[in-house]
Amino acid sequence: MTKSIFAIIAAATFFVSCGDKKKSDSGKSNISTETSTSSDIESRDEKSGKISIDEKTVTGRVTTQYFGDKEKGNFSVLCQHNEGDASNPNFELLQVTFVNEKDATNSTLKLYSGSMLPMTEPEAGAVTVSLSGVGADMGDKPYTGSSKSTGSITVSDRTLIIKDMPLYDSDGKIKTVNAKIPF
Repeated sequence: MTKSIFAIIAAATFFVSCGDKKKSDSGKSNISTETSTSSDIESRDEKSGKISIDEKTVTGRVTTQYFGDKEKGNFSVLCQHNEGDASNPNFELLQVTFVNEKDATNSTLKLYSGSMLPMTEPEAGAVTVSLSGVGADMGDKPYTGSSKSTGSITVSDRTLIIKDMPLYDSDGKIKTVNAKIPF
């Protein structure tokens, strides 16, 4: 009887450990898939854009990002300025998200209030604008477009142009953004 119980415990341990290995292996392949996707996106021609935040102009590296399907999923253009080091970090990140990449060339863009586009029934031409960072008086909360935001946002020849757009954090603080970002 003791030998049977021991055999059952050993078999159960074997099956459980094999199942865990399988889960861990599939997690590894997902991670490498995500990494290669990011690498593919980042390996495109390196572009830089200009961002003006409250009249302070910086230059940053431009990347693009897809959320889900490349045809139907959201599409973001990001411009990040890095300055400083680990002991004194300083960076600004401007992210503009479109309904999809095709919509990024829409001539009639409209700022959507908030930091995320609606997941169901997206409105053509809707975009979100978000600014975050560390240092340079950025605070610890992101700034986003709201119903109070004015200014304009256009795309011409795959260049994103933002003019005099106030963005607000959750405390009501304002940062005015101008940008010219090729993607």
